[in-house]
Amino acid sequence: MFEKTVKVVMTALVAAGMSAAVAVPADAAPKKPKKQVKCHLGLWKTTGLTANISGETPDGNFQDVDYKGMAGIKLKISTKRVVYDFTGSKRETIKGIGADGKPMEAWEQLTGVLYLPSKITSDKKGLKGQIASYNKRAAGPATGTGMTTKPEPASWGEWKVADHAKIGHFDTPVVKKAKFVCNPKKKTLRITDVRKWDTFTETLDMRFKLVRR
Repeated sequence: MFEKTVKVVMTALVAAGMSAAVAVPADAAPKKPKKQVKCHLGLWKTTGLTANISGETPDGNFQDVDYKGMAGIKLKISTKRVVYDFTGSKRETIKGIGADGKPMEAWEQLTGVLYLPSKITSDKKGLKGQIASYNKRAAGPATGTGMTTKPEPASWGEWKVADHAKIGHFDTPVVKKAKFVCNPKKKTLRITDVRKWDTFTETLDMRFKLVRR
């Protein structure tokens, strides 16, 4: 009887020890830290933009036009390109002194997707950086329409946004060599761009809210 009792106790101890040996590593296994994603990377949505184009025309007039609107543009920033989805975004309103030196008003509407290969650089956390687009490699089906409403109504027809980018005449939200500032706490992104074409200077200011990483 004594020997049986000892065997039973020893068996119980061995079994308990084996259970403990199996359970401890599982409980003590360290959790892998989540990989930190740079602040600027992800899918963003515009809350709106403002821009201005000014400069002397070949006729000696001075053009000075303000642009605003286009809330709802989705912008996906990855490591080597930005992708615009204009579908569902608002119109842009245009107002100022036109190329003929007279007051004018107009609107522009973009829709569809634009792929814009880019060199994107930033600090370690992605809080500040630059997006330099390879505009001649722009692609995608995105189109634009617009028209002058004052002083006389005149349609601008339809065009491909990528075709404009390729020749350096960027539609307002399409960046050339832009700077950005990202706020991880507020989950906001601000992109500013100053570009020159012909005799004109265009300044752009876009603000975004984060949709997802």
